[in-house]
Amino acid sequence: MRFFRPVGDLKGWQRFGFEVAIIIVGLGITLIAQELISEAARARQTRQAMDAVEVEIMSNYAYASERLAVEPCRREQIRALAEQIQNANGTWAGYVPENINRNSETMVLPRVYRVPIRQWSDGAWTAFLDSDAAIELDRQQFAHLSIMFRGAQMYRDKQEDSFRLAGRLSNLAMSGPLDATQRREAYALLGELAAIEGLMTIHAQQFRDMVDRFEFKNRQRFARFGPTGDFGLEQVIARDIEHYGTCVDTTQFQTFVDELNATTGMRFVIPTEAAP
Repeated sequence: MRFFRPVGDLKGWQRFGFEVAIIIVGLGITLIAQELISEAARARQTRQAMDAVEVEIMSNYAYASERLAVEPCRREQIRALAEQIQNANGTWAGYVPENINRNSETMVLPRVYRVPIRQWSDGAWTAFLDSDAAIELDRQQFAHLSIMFRGAQMYRDKQEDSFRLAGRLSNLAMSGPLDATQRREAYALLGELAAIEGLMTIHAQQFRDMVDRFEFKNRQRFARFGPTGDFGLEQVIARDIEHYGTCVDTTQFQTFVDELNATTGMRFVIPTEAAP
């Protein structure tokens, strides 16, 4: 109370200056409070955006693991086709492997080559870049994520190219004459397909390696793979075995499954048999 007694005695410019000082201090406190609130809101928005990005990363990580799991089967298919083209002597017996044509009614025409087609996504990352949240990331983390999702985009682009080339090989499902020129053309087309597929395998491996070095914070990043999720990992693996056979290297899923179980408390076991 003693402090305020002299204030009441202030007059003229002294009183005016004191009141201005009080107003300035009040405005300063208000601005600081607003800034703290804004920073907290930005941090919350950044965390929410990153949570969505981490869910997306885990989906692509599962796809990368699947790609590496079927890699022995992919090479086996390429080698088998190459050998048959090389050994064709004027005629070609239609090549329609039964296993890779299971559950492929949407393709209409029979396949001579098959690998999983997955929707590698970068939508959450793109939305993150378009938001103000991106400026909250440190440079190293931003660079790591940028390279990771650039690899996902490149994989998706190569996947489309591969799908078209595999479609052009559908003529090998038909029997008929096959002269030397046609053999060379078919072999060249197969070589182009094999090269693109090799790049896809490299992208998948690099993506998975980068994910293994990433520090996650979202405990719900495996939401798509839980009991109520929209990605049936058990069915995916079992169907891969059904389509491609015992060549599927299911151990490629182990790192993903170990992290899934440790994070969620699930006890998921990798299937070793084809889907019923």
